[in-house]
Amino acid sequence: MEYALAHLISKFTYIAIVGVLAAAGLGVPISEDLTLLVGGGLAAREVTDLWPTLGAGYFGVLLGDVLIHHWGARMGPAAYRHRLVQKHLSPARQEKLRVHFARHGFLTVVVGRHTPMLRAPIFFLAGASKVPLWKFALADALSAAITVPIVVMLGFYFGEHLADIRAIIHRVQWSVFAAVLAGIALIWFLRRRAKARARGPTTP
Repeated sequence: MEYALAHLISKFTYIAIVGVLAAAGLGVPISEDLTLLVGGGLAAREVTDLWPTLGAGYFGVLLGDVLIHHWGARMGPAAYRHRLVQKHLSPARQEKLRVHFARHGFLTVVVGRHTPMLRAPIFFLAGASKVPLWKFALADALSAAITVPIVVMLGFYFGEHLADIRAIIHRVQWSVFAAVLAGIALIWFLRRRAKARARGPTTP
C-alpha cells in the first residue's frame, strides 16, 4: 500500500492527496495516517513541496470528515442501524454516544478525531444526531490543525521508518483517547458530587 500511494501521489501530487484522504474518510480501506506520512516523505524528497502538501492533507481530511457527517445527517436516526455502526459500536455504546452528542457534541467530535477505528462511525453518528455542521466542522478543523501537520512532518523527517512511526502514532492516539475519557469521567463525578452536596443530607 505504501508504494502504491507513493506512486499515485508522485504522479498526481496534491490532487491525489485530497482524493485519497476524502476516500479514506468515506470508508475506503486506506490509512489516513499513512497517506499523510507518505505525503511528508515525498515532500522531503522534493517530489512535492511541503506547504502545499500540508494544505492538501488538511483539506482532504476535512473534506472526508464533512462528507461522512453529511451522509449521517441525510440518513438521520436510521444511521444507528447501519452496518458500519453496528460493526464497531455495541447498542450500549450507541446509546452513550447519543447522550454525549446531545450534551457534549463539540467535545465528542474532538475525541472522535483522535480515536482510531471509531473515527468514521462517530462522525457518521454526529450527523445522524443533528450535531450542527458548523459545530462539527469547527471541532474537526481545530483538531486536524494539530494532528495533520504533526503526521506530515513526521513523514518529512522520518519517512524511512514509516512502520515504526505508524505504531507510535496509534499508541499516542489511544493514550489521548483514554486521557480524554478519564477527564470526562472525572468531570461527571465532580458534578454529581457537587449536586449531591447542594441537595444536602436527606432527612429520614
